[in-house]
Amino acid sequence: MFSDSSKEQSSVSSGKRPAEFKEKYRRLAPIGSGGLSWLYEGVRRADNLPVAIKYIPTRAVSTELVMHDGKQYSLFSEVALMLKAAGLSGSVGRSSVVSLLDWYLVGGELILVTERPLHSCDLHKYLQHTGGHLEEREAKMILRQLVDAAMDMRSKGVFHGDMTLQNVLLDFSGWVPRVRIINLGCGTFSTESSQHSYSGTLAFAPPEWFLKGTYSCGPTTVWQLGGLFHAMLNGQGRFSSATVMYKGADISRELSADCKMILEMCLARDPAQRATLEELQACPALNRN
Repeated sequence: MFSDSSKEQSSVSSGKRPAEFKEKYRRLAPIGSGGLSWLYEGVRRADNLPVAIKYIPTRAVSTELVMHDGKQYSLFSEVALMLKAAGLSGSVGRSSVVSLLDWYLVGGELILVTERPLHSCDLHKYLQHTGGHLEEREAKMILRQLVDAAMDMRSKGVFHGDMTLQNVLLDFSGWVPRVRIINLGCGTFSTESSQHSYSGTLAFAPPEWFLKGTYSCGPTTVWQLGGLFHAMLNGQGRFSSATVMYKGADISRELSADCKMILEMCLARDPAQRATLEELQACPALNRN
């Protein structure tokens, strides 16, 4: 997870020196805010590489103890999760999760600098541009990538915990849109045991959280992917876990049998009846164009 160099190891627990941030990066226009964080566009001064700059009050950030080469380091949780999910800055663009380039502690704030695909927008804004929903073929293409991304994160021991429209980035620099995952601020290191606290978007929380105050990482991820698929097909403002729990998923009669099946697999109220990521990945209904 970390470089073998002593310089890299020394930066793991403390971040870089604060003055380096302004020397290395230039902050541009605001992108938005969420929770207690603020996000800006930026560039790396040396080569004008587009970056995203996220500011988080340190009082709102938890820490993780991480072992490396027999030594224990205390890392901010989002830093640890991003390094685990996307690797070090030398792996920019290779993972489904955007890469963390640098992090700094400045004036009571944690500053995260990540890659920012130039020709991209989040799924929420993309749906606004397309009239509120997508054609089935495109929605299935995006969902396939989301399933792959979720499985990749799980293989690295990372649970995102907040797979919403705003946290899915679409990169349009290639022939087809490429899914990139952002914002691991609600994430944890994944585990098979039940979770008893939830910090993600309530509209995408699984039914078991409302009913029992507990949930598991795998079924929750599948529920959130189902919510994203529902939003892509039926309109970005029409998905809410509470509504699905008490009124049903409001699946349009105009949808194909394949899309109806996928939604039913993901949005089963009983987590034991919900599809697994493996079942989704192998599902003929998802893989047919």
